Amino acid sequence: MPDTRFKPLPWTRLQRGVPCYLPKVAAHHAVDLNSPALAVMIDFQRVTPVTIARDASLDDANRVMDLCHVHYLLVADEHRQLQGLVTEAGSKGHRPLAVAHTLGVHPNELVVGDVMIKQHDDAEVMHLRDVTAARVGNVVATLKELGTPYCLVVDHDEEENHILCGVFSLARIERDIGLAQSTEIAQTFSQVVSSLSH
Repeated sequence: MPDTRFKPLPWTRLQRGVPCYLPKVAAHHAVDLNSPALAVMIDFQRVTPVTIARDASLDDANRVMDLCHVHYLLVADEHRQLQGLVTEAGSKGHRPLAVAHTLGVHPNELVVGDVMIKQHDDAEVMHLRDVTAARVGNVVATLKELGTPYCLVVDHDEEENHILCGVFSLARIERDIGLAQSTEIAQTFSQVVSSLSH
């Protein structure tokens, strides 16, 4: 039985002989170090974060990262609770080999949970209340101090649970403001990515 609460909207057909153009891309607002920090935050209310289960294979994790063009995945359970994150550096190269050796298993037997950065152990975060009043330059300075290419942003709900709001990515910030990677970050990048995978 059709739902009679909603009436159809008026509709028509495209008029013959009248051109129809694709929309113009909205002008990209210039971003600099003095711009609001939220202008460069990847907002998880607008962009759904890419997640994976902790029991997924490393091959699956690498395949998802390649398909989605990302360098890390959030690890979540069936209740959407954050378990940690797995980085590209942690799922490829020498890190999985070292973990497999420690666990006494073949590298092909490893799963995401074996190499992920556990939520409460190593994941540094910024708080939304601090980010809201901050500038892009503050975020860059924080990433530089942490020596990390990205940092998660959290808020709290009424029960004081952490709610994941978004992420700051150095690559995204550089792309938005058009700056080359800083020398200090570049020098420590390989060390940082390695340490993130521990």
